[in-house]
Amino acid sequence: MPHFTEDSLRRIIINPFYAITVAPQLTEEHTPAMDETEWVRTNATLIGEMEAAGWLRLLLDMLESKDGVPQGPINPFQAMDIDPLFTIEHPALIEREMWVDANVMHIRDMGTEGWLRQLLDVLGGDIVTAEEVELSPPSIHFGYGGPVRAHAHHRGKKKLKQRHHQ
Repeated sequence: MPHFTEDSLRRIIINPFYAITVAPQLTEEHTPAMDETEWVRTNATLIGEMEAAGWLRLLLDMLESKDGVPQGPINPFQAMDIDPLFTIEHPALIEREMWVDANVMHIRDMGTEGWLRQLLDVLGGDIVTAEEVELSPPSIHFGYGGPVRAHAHHRGKKKLKQRHHQ
């Protein structure tokens, strides 16, 4: 029987992997232009100005590196190295608008800055695994194609680094 916690459900809902495939160039190691705290504050302001749904649609477009989408402070690449597992080609598991709608509600429930910090954690590799929710035997990945584990130590619940203290 699967065992979902509030934390694992939060990370599943926030995870854009279920709606899109991230452009490979956004997972290259680099020196971020801003720190995570600055990115969270900047984007909390932008969400307030743009409204959450518009910001979330633009985020997905940026993560996919769609033509004509300007790269700016919304892109998490500005503040972190995105885990390469997000580039695994896969069919969308939910429609973009469903992901947007779910996360508009999630932002409202969690608070904008808390949601943004959780997004960075997920994009950094803090994803929910099937093993974590007791859905399958060890080493079977929940929604992910295979054993691509660039930052395997980040998978599952983070215990050492708690970004919400920043």
